[in-house]
Amino acid sequence: MTLTEEIKEYAKIIGIDEIRITGAEPFLEVREFLMNMEERDYLSKFINNDIELITEPKQILSTAQSVIVCAISYYHEIESPPSFKEELRGKFSKFAWGRDYHQVLGEKLEQLIGFLRTKNDNLEVKKFVDTGPTVDRALARRAGIGWQGKNCSIINPDYGSWIFIGGIITNLELEFDAPIEDQCSGCRKCIEACPTGALVDEYTLKSNKCLGYITLSKGYIEKEDRRKMGTRIWGCDTCQDVCPHNQKVKFGNHSDFLPQTLEAYPQLSSLLALTNKDYEEKFKPTPMNWRGKRPIQRNAAIVLGNLKNPKAIPHLLKGLDDPKPIVRAHSAWALGEIGEPSVIGDLKKRLAKEREEEVIVEIEGVIDKLSDLC
Repeated sequence: MTLTEEIKEYAKIIGIDEIRITGAEPFLEVREFLMNMEERDYLSKFINNDIELITEPKQILSTAQSVIVCAISYYHEIESPPSFKEELRGKFSKFAWGRDYHQVLGEKLEQLIGFLRTKNDNLEVKKFVDTGPTVDRALARRAGIGWQGKNCSIINPDYGSWIFIGGIITNLELEFDAPIEDQCSGCRKCIEACPTGALVDEYTLKSNKCLGYITLSKGYIEKEDRRKMGTRIWGCDTCQDVCPHNQKVKFGNHSDFLPQTLEAYPQLSSLLALTNKDYEEKFKPTPMNWRGKRPIQRNAAIVLGNLKNPKAIPHLLKGLDDPKPIVRAHSAWALGEIGEPSVIGDLKKRLAKEREEEVIVEIEGVIDKLSDLC
């Protein structure tokens, strides 16, 4: 058995669903593509802006010969509530349901590195899981983990695009795998289903228009985008949900990615009133652990507005008194979306003591809107 075969066999034993190997050559086409995307302001702010670094594995590890690319499936099915509106619930994207994937996959990669050390005394490695200084999807595509879909996700023949990707850059000389042929053909379902039009063309995502980016961002969300969020609290699975290659996928055997400390479809009132203690206990173990609680509260207010259920009014009135302006502003907007003029008095009371300009503008706009309904 070759070292490459031993590595792949061990990876399966420790629960890595797919493992492929590619070379450490630079991604010159990807570099050009990313520079073009940056010029058009399509590039995600979450991507390392050193494009030369992330497209050149040997800048990360000068002795690099091979890149071991790994994927684990996070797909699970959980029945959604009978009525989001009646129960005042929203939804988290599947990737956010369970334990932080950076840790789960990172631990498996550490196990794999430990195995490699038993095979080579002069081993050199650099590990990456999503946040590393490299283009994970380009590596996955070249290694044959999957092909790049028109929604820009890597699609694996068995697990679809419901996969987390990570890997190891190493000085080991290993046998390489071949890329997989694109199987999207003439399909455009993901592009047609995108709620914001962020998929501006095949294989082209305007990141700052994607709800997967918007719901994770800080600050005030544009009104147009608030409505397009629908019931989404964190992330967006729409382009994956409609993909034909995601309809009959294999399940990864990873209970870590089932909800641990949070429901997949949580009650929004508890998120709007989220305390620091609740955030630490419920969100810190998840991939949502890096933004703080304010964007979650903001998004909960938005979804309550989108549900348009008057039962949400008492919760949103409490949101008007939140210490953070961003929560007050979006709570006010949500009251306007529900459209009950009976809250005008409460809004005027808040307005009388409000000092933040952006909140004042939101409240005044809602008062005008509701007054027209009287």
